[in-house]
Amino acid sequence: MRREKILLGERQQIILSILEKDGSVSVDDLARQFSVSGMTIRRDLKYLEAKNRIERFHGGAVLRDEVLYQEKEIQNIEAKKFIAKKALELLDDVKVIFLDAGTTNRELAFLLKDRETLSVVTTDLMIAGVLQSGTARLFFCGGEIQKSTGSALGSYTVNQLKDYSFDIAFLGASSINSKLELSTPTMEKVALKKTILEQSKKAVLLADESKFEKQAMMTICGIQEFDVLITDKTFSEKEKKELEKKGVELR
Repeated sequence: MRREKILLGERQQIILSILEKDGSVSVDDLARQFSVSGMTIRRDLKYLEAKNRIERFHGGAVLRDEVLYQEKEIQNIEAKKFIAKKALELLDDVKVIFLDAGTTNRELAFLLKDRETLSVVTTDLMIAGVLQSGTARLFFCGGEIQKSTGSALGSYTVNQLKDYSFDIAFLGASSINSKLELSTPTMEKVALKKTILEQSKKAVLLADESKFEKQAMMTICGIQEFDVLITDKTFSEKEKKELEKKGVELR
């Protein structure tokens, strides 16, 4: 019995490793790889979903890159504060900005909340809570709230965003692959991010080093859709030239 438990745990760890590499898995492929039944794999996936490690869909699963807000608050906090301070440098003479959901943008909200001449639009409940206590004007785009992250998403949210025009949008990312493409596990997030980019005169990506070399199921866009990338990641000279070629300023 003890040996069976070890094998079960090992198989689930291997499944997570495959997801980290490929972004998604299918039940049929895993069943063949491990020489077990599809029912066994579905039990594994159900267990991993209950542990908040993955999100299941019909016939497979994706890695859950939407980390619970309580976890994100304490992850890479110094890097997030560093990125937020860098982002603040872009706000001279800016009137209307968008703050994407996430704890890095929350750090930025703490720094700008008392700018009376600034209007801030967000879909993040936690960011709205920070700004509520300040003097900057606050606009919230509502809709269905994703409880694990405290952010609004869906068609209702997207339609509200289309009524705005942003001088700068500060966006986050949970997964950026080796080709510098942004991805997410859900179609709803794709539509949301693309709409924000369309409504923005200038787009800034805030991403700490932990967000790179990751792949989720749904592609949002390439890094060239952003004007500025602010990160604590160290790029090689070749990578810096590639970013410059794509028209992205690195800060």
